[in-house]
Amino acid sequence: MARLGINLMAWSAEIGPVEMSLLPRLAELGYDGVELPLLDPDRVDAERVRTALADAGLACTASGAVPPGASLLNPNERVRGVAWIDRCLALAAACGAMVLCGPFCTPVGDLPGRAPTNEEWDSCVIGLREVGKRATDRGMTIALEVLNRFETHFLNTAADAVRLLAAVDQPAVGIHLDTFHMNVEEKSLAQAIRLAGSHLRHVHFSENDRGIVGSGHVDWRGVRDALAAIGYLSSDRWITAETFAGTIPEIAAATAIWRPIVPDPWTYARESLEFMCQILDNPSCENPSRRGK
Repeated sequence: MARLGINLMAWSAEIGPVEMSLLPRLAELGYDGVELPLLDPDRVDAERVRTALADAGLACTASGAVPPGASLLNPNERVRGVAWIDRCLALAAACGAMVLCGPFCTPVGDLPGRAPTNEEWDSCVIGLREVGKRATDRGMTIALEVLNRFETHFLNTAADAVRLLAAVDQPAVGIHLDTFHMNVEEKSLAQAIRLAGSHLRHVHFSENDRGIVGSGHVDWRGVRDALAAIGYLSSDRWITAETFAGTIPEIAAATAIWRPIVPDPWTYARESLEFMCQILDNPSCENPSRRGK
């Protein structure tokens, strides 16, 4: 059965004592784990994070994004990009995560105003082959997030990602689909999921406006049926609810969140989980101790 998580960026982009204090309540609500935003690796105490997760009875995934000047698309920046991703892989593993997801091809918001070039594609393939080797050595999976055209010019659809993975040919590199981005770019969310198939290693449930999951017009039944059809729901892979606190300057700028999207993070966490349990018919949610209050 797929595991249900929530990205801590609903509260903050930090991973410190304040964020660790959220964990017991998230476990009480019924989440299986949390997604750790690794945006500033130097500020993360992996040992403390791992202990806090264990104390709360939660597992974790991790997310990140390459910083400016670390694009895999640019041969002059590729070495730095690979090193940054490898650093995040090591930190994620130290925190207890087996999956590192996010947009790792090029920095979010790097929009040259044109389509990707063959040179960028070839450079990215080279970089991801090396990243795949690093992930394999660490026993990790790296899941490349497909973003909408307003956040990147590279990798906008599931078809793009499948073609890229065929060129990279590294088992440790997979696809990460997010329903917010899919709602912008895909003709059919269900068809895109089926196309990703066995390459799909991570999923974000995010409403069309980044609000509470289930409160908008995303085709959730189609998403559920497609995930079931490819065997994702019967695996131990993750489905993670994701929204962003508008108080995080770098995130607000990258995701264009200028107004309150959710009433508050806890309402988002509770109501999103209730909807995910309902739409997925997740047996773990039937346990009263895991339904929350």
